[in-house]
Amino acid sequence: MKEGTEIGKDVRKIIFRVKDLAISSEDVEVFAQMGDDMPSYQDFINKELSFLDEVASVSGGYTIISPVQLQKASVEIDGMEFQVGEQVSGYYTGMEKAALFVCTAGDEVSKRSKELFDNGDFLEGYLVDVLGSVLVEKAMDQLQAIIHAECLQDGLNITNRYSPGYCNWNVGEQQKLFSFFPDQFCGILLSESSLMSPAKSVSGIIGIGEKVSFQKHVCSACSSRNCLYRNKKKK
Repeated sequence: MKEGTEIGKDVRKIIFRVKDLAISSEDVEVFAQMGDDMPSYQDFINKELSFLDEVASVSGGYTIISPVQLQKASVEIDGMEFQVGEQVSGYYTGMEKAALFVCTAGDEVSKRSKELFDNGDFLEGYLVDVLGSVLVEKAMDQLQAIIHAECLQDGLNITNRYSPGYCNWNVGEQQKLFSFFPDQFCGILLSESSLMSPAKSVSGIIGIGEKVSFQKHVCSACSSRNCLYRNKKKK
């Protein structure tokens, strides 16, 4: 991971090295749900990880904003109202500030996956696509840890990270979220339909406050099925 840099007013950008994300073939296995067929692909995954470490542009950034006003189904951040829904609003109880974030695995992993698919290597292409999902989740874990450490210096805690498109929060609200960042921040483009490019990208909001709480993997409350943590195998 490279040291963060300030991008404009109060926006910090961080570049990650793939090798620093501590990704294992097991991480890809549990996400891909490959079962017993996976061990023979461990060498392939490790090779792809080495390749991506040389070429991938994994990066993320955040900005911490106040004041915030929390309502039953919405949160107002610096005058911008986000209709997060009652479920997410409940998770933000005690919120005093907001950390808005974006993170991306970059274009390279999707290009590599497409190359493999185009060559007829469908399983390998799928595994690299899954690897891209793991990359952005692992990078986001580190980005969240950085935000948490900054907040702890002020005696503040953080909530889980929540994103438009999850828990009944309309994905179209990414348009509002991205307005807090410079244009094409971290190389991410947002379409009119609020889809991000590169595809392996995430955005969202973390609540900050003295009395907020963090809940480990609230899978039962989330409708997402394509999640690294939901797919974790029970040992």
